[in-house]
Amino acid sequence: MPDIDRTADIKVTADQGTVTAEIPLAGHASKHWLEFFSGLVSLDRHQLHAEAEDREDRAWVIVWLPSAGPDFQPEPMLDAARALISQANGMEQQFQSGAAQIEGAVRGWWARQQQ
Repeated sequence: MPDIDRTADIKVTADQGTVTAEIPLAGHASKHWLEFFSGLVSLDRHQLHAEAEDREDRAWVIVWLPSAGPDFQPEPMLDAARALISQANGMEQQFQSGAAQIEGAVRGWWARQQQ
């Protein structure tokens, strides 16, 4: 499960009214994790415009921010993205735990069939 890589540098670009923050994650993200993150973004009450991508080097969370006036504070949106990363990690952990339990039950059943 990827988490923010605090040893890597964030990528920030500005272009025509939008600032893009690309948050580096440590390692790669599974397909399930990417789906969990996408689903959480769609339910987010902050109306966060973000997505997660698994690239060749690592996974990234990309957040698009309006380059509004001087009163705009991006920290709440970035904090919301960080919270969604944590939630997706929790969901992935539950999924893996459930899959491991089912795998154990299947293997137990198979062992009984071989007796």
